[in-house]
Amino acid sequence: MPKRQSSAGRTFEISTRVARQALVRRYQRDRNAPLTRPLRIYTLDPSVSDRIGGVATVRVPYEKLEPGPIGSLFKVISDGAPKILRHEPLDLDDPYLLLSSGLRPSPANGQFHPQMVYAVCSLTYAAFRRALGRDISWATNDDSAHEPLRLIVRPFGARVANAGYSREAGDLSFGFFNAGKKRAGFTLRDGIICTALSHDIVAHETTHALLDGLRSLFLNPTNVDVPAFHEGFSDLVAIFLHFTYPEVVERAIGEWETESSGITMLTDLAREFGYARSKTGRAKALRSGVDVEGIAAFDSDVLPGKEQALNRYDPNLEPHALGSVLVSAVFEAFVTVVKRKIDRFFRIADLDPKMLGQIPLGEDLIKAIAQEASKVAGQFLNVCIRAIDYCPPADMELGEYLRALITADSEVEREDKWGFREALMRSFRRRDIFPNHVPFMTEDAVQWQPPDNTLCIPELAFAKLRFDGEPGRPASAKEMIRQADALGRFVTHPAHVIHFHLIRPGSALPKGIVQASPPMVESVRVARRVAPDGQVVFDLVAEVTQSCTVNVAGNMFDMDGGCTVVIDPQGEVRYSISKRFTSDARRARQHAAMSGPLKEFWTKSGRRYKQKPGVLQRVHAS
Repeated sequence: MPKRQSSAGRTFEISTRVARQALVRRYQRDRNAPLTRPLRIYTLDPSVSDRIGGVATVRVPYEKLEPGPIGSLFKVISDGAPKILRHEPLDLDDPYLLLSSGLRPSPANGQFHPQMVYAVCSLTYAAFRRALGRDISWATNDDSAHEPLRLIVRPFGARVANAGYSREAGDLSFGFFNAGKKRAGFTLRDGIICTALSHDIVAHETTHALLDGLRSLFLNPTNVDVPAFHEGFSDLVAIFLHFTYPEVVERAIGEWETESSGITMLTDLAREFGYARSKTGRAKALRSGVDVEGIAAFDSDVLPGKEQALNRYDPNLEPHALGSVLVSAVFEAFVTVVKRKIDRFFRIADLDPKMLGQIPLGEDLIKAIAQEASKVAGQFLNVCIRAIDYCPPADMELGEYLRALITADSEVEREDKWGFREALMRSFRRRDIFPNHVPFMTEDAVQWQPPDNTLCIPELAFAKLRFDGEPGRPASAKEMIRQADALGRFVTHPAHVIHFHLIRPGSALPKGIVQASPPMVESVRVARRVAPDGQVVFDLVAEVTQSCTVNVAGNMFDMDGGCTVVIDPQGEVRYSISKRFTSDARRARQHAAMSGPLKEFWTKSGRRYKQKPGVLQRVHAS
């Protein structure tokens, strides 16, 4: 749990995370400095040929670097490398490397490994900043006051066949290991496999860290959807990042044998990692974030029969498998929109889209398809990330993520010309992912609703806020605490607390609740969103959380709740997205999860449940 600011005699508390938001500082580029730094990376992993886009030169946001590399956001430490890969710290500011787009990709060059992780971590962070319009703070437990607050990245973290993010250690650790005795794909028998060279694994783990910075309670496994969402969301970011590389998509299209083979190549997560774990010699990824066989671009309301093989929601699935249901639903919507947009190219070329993969495509047509797919992928990536600002602060459900997606997209794109939201709702319905407490599966019903009463917080109007040069950068820790204080006083005021579904200290406790901690302001952040038409939308997004001890059938456990508050530039509350404590069904669900499918994440002492540490490590080990 985060430490709290002293609040004697007050009705709320302020998390230390609020002040630490000001400790993450991106590099402030000099006027004459370049915008980006070109670096070469593997777009999937070393097993994929350069001929089909396995290597690309990407443009990473420029910053001055110390050897490591060490920048304003990431500190790469290469301790622990196997003897054959040990090297001096990588200096990407060396003039030769500046002129040659960094080192040539090679698993045998130990210095390339830190280049790979630095580039992909930076690209992933840049994608989040582009979508949200602000700097994202790390959730690590480093409470020192030094600036900047960096995430440590270890390309040779341990000799294990895994990789992971740790809030406690404040790092991303990428393992390395020896492949099996049987040859699989392009992997050598007993060869060294380094997870740091997999684009998907690096992007996936970086996303875990970023999501933890945005929603710290999403690491509390209170229902089966919570760890599944962490995994599925991280996979989605990794997948859509692939499609934002137009040259990679272009080469993949040129190699298509069937309509789905190119999709398979770009969505099989951690291809080489899967080869290395193979016991049968079969060249297949360890797990695929997308159920390619069930993917179908559709434009009708006809639902598939139960006999059709389709990745559907099932609360009994383990987190990776349940997360892949979410990924398949979102990716199917993406495929649907891409198909709608590229069909016109085939009509212009007088070709039948159904013949894709069976007929040669001209160079111009391939380029047009690739550019359109990359553009749509960027839009889906933006809305997937922006939706986090419209999620409740705790006890996440996949159906709530659909509501967040629809709300986030409608905020910047009023007219759904190409049916983004329609495709999302249909694909979620096909996968049996439904939001609770929604009477109809329609856009207006699924979207979050504004408060019934007008609620205005004048002290949080943009005219009263202080920034450091731009709205996405807080002026200081003192200003962040001022904003959090204004929010805390408002939401816990006796006249307002009911609208935010919080329990005010000193008030009567609802039935079944034994103890309630004071509400805690977790964050106050600016959101700046740019619509496809160039329109810019500003809001303030805040989290207020609360923890209650509940009694279910004599069993005691903590229950997280609270609300996400979205405030417009005039200080008016636009949305209050709450998790209530008064739901008997929610209490029973959490108790059933802790004693059933999620029992590996919890320990029980007498009749008291307590969460075990290292949730993501346990998920990855499953």
